[in-house]
Amino acid sequence: MNKKIILIQILILASLLTKAIFAQDVCVNVGLKVSLESAVLQENRSVLIHLPNGYKDSNKSYPVLYRLDGSKELMMETLATTNRLTYSEEVAPEMIIVTIENTNRPRDMWPVNALYYPEPNIAGAKAFLSFIETELIPYVEANYRTNQKNVLIGQSLSGIFTSYVFLTKPELFDSFIIISAAFPGCENYFKDITLKAFEQKDKYKGRKVFMTNGLKDPLDPDGTFQQHIVEFSNSISENLNNYIVAKYMTYENEGHVPYHSLYDGLKFVFVSSPGH
Repeated sequence: MNKKIILIQILILASLLTKAIFAQDVCVNVGLKVSLESAVLQENRSVLIHLPNGYKDSNKSYPVLYRLDGSKELMMETLATTNRLTYSEEVAPEMIIVTIENTNRPRDMWPVNALYYPEPNIAGAKAFLSFIETELIPYVEANYRTNQKNVLIGQSLSGIFTSYVFLTKPELFDSFIIISAAFPGCENYFKDITLKAFEQKDKYKGRKVFMTNGLKDPLDPDGTFQQHIVEFSNSISENLNNYIVAKYMTYENEGHVPYHSLYDGLKFVFVSSPGH
């Protein structure tokens, strides 16, 4: 066989092998999956924990971002945002990220049986909050170097839960990011706990809260949810103006759970200061 033909065949084979190598799947590790046996909830709860770059090689302590509705995809979205703010823009610190996976979302997120979710026995927010306070946060703080600066993020139904935590246990987190959270079917309940919560203004000293919604939300065709959010934001401003740093953003061309909420919320949390 002609030596030139043999050389060409070898080059073609090498090319095919190279393509095959680069086409192989690559496993990307976005965090450590941990299963906690909850005595409060009487079930196992899974969380995904991501440690910042260089964690193992440093003695630093880090803030912790707790995000509800956890999943691998949500963790990847969160990482993309925090990495940009931390390493590209350098406006946020490195942080530990904990995403909490759902087992029964309506049960855990609703603090009261609401007309919007008429199924029985779903008002389990009190127990879910107890799990976070007495089991999850102590586990994270016992096993990782944290600085006790905690951020809670919820969207849609988990945004309602985040509002509930803000009103009943504000001391548990330093900052709250509440995305597309209205109070359908339980407006009176939230008005009542809001009035009660704001009687204890000192609990909110130094806290931050960031709220968003989109005006093109298909779940809010008549603007009722928008009205709930505006009223809640106004109540915070009127009652806690000298105690809390708060911001409310409406995205005119966005729908349910606006995409920019996480980026804008985290930037607000880590950059804003009293008076801003």
